[in-house]
Amino acid sequence: MKKFKVMKLLTVATLVGVLLTACGANKTSSEATKSNPKTVIIGTGNAFKPYCYLDANGKPAGYEINVLKEVNKRLPQYKFQFQPMDFTNVLLSLQSGKVDVGAHQFEKNPEREQKFLFSNESYTTFILRITDLKNRTDINSIDDLKGKKVQVGKGSNDAYTLEQYNKTHGDAIKLVYSSADIATTIKSLEAGDIDAFISVTRLVEQYNKTFGDKLKTVGSPISSSSTYYLYRKSDTTLQKDIDKALKAMKADGTLEKISKETLGGDYTHND
Repeated sequence: MKKFKVMKLLTVATLVGVLLTACGANKTSSEATKSNPKTVIIGTGNAFKPYCYLDANGKPAGYEINVLKEVNKRLPQYKFQFQPMDFTNVLLSLQSGKVDVGAHQFEKNPEREQKFLFSNESYTTFILRITDLKNRTDINSIDDLKGKKVQVGKGSNDAYTLEQYNKTHGDAIKLVYSSADIATTIKSLEAGDIDAFISVTRLVEQYNKTFGDKLKTVGSPISSSSTYYLYRKSDTTLQKDIDKALKAMKADGTLEKISKETLGGDYTHND
């Protein structure tokens, strides 16, 4: 009987010790989060100026980086590290666990939503429009792209939008998948290798300033959406923390300021 009581007391003491240790561990973990921030790897682009690209010194630069640096200032429990790569590798790296956040002006579509967790807070508008040379007059709507060659980025939302169109129109648009930079894209237009590509008004205006007044957007938008950060489905805490910071940046005008300084205008809710 005495042995049973001793064992019972030992069991109770052990359970109390475990609970106290757990409480202490939680407190320590919370304190360590501030003094030893968790490293978060941001997967972003390396050739999508002015959003995410490498500067003259080979360092990540652009709107994505500027926004996330400000987010990081507001979240001292994290330490963001940027990992630039080709656009097509960002989501592959997120899926495989090589990066923790995807930041490359990602828009929502069902395929992405099935695989990844999107932020609830957007941080840029992205209104896609057909873009061709100014001397062309035969393309004025998405239906005018039938039988024509349109350049799209593999895995991009412009590719997804036109792929969906093709599903109900007998593959009428000839999609040319490419990761070419804009200078090469313009040359392809001029050479007749492609007839059009998809972009947004603000980018086309910048391209015309840089490469000459050659491009125009035509017709109604083929897609109107916003851009979001992407996470693995399980990373809800990280998503909520970044959302909270973004929401505060919108409220105090910081996001608008970064957009104006980096993109030349407030594109947090405008075309």
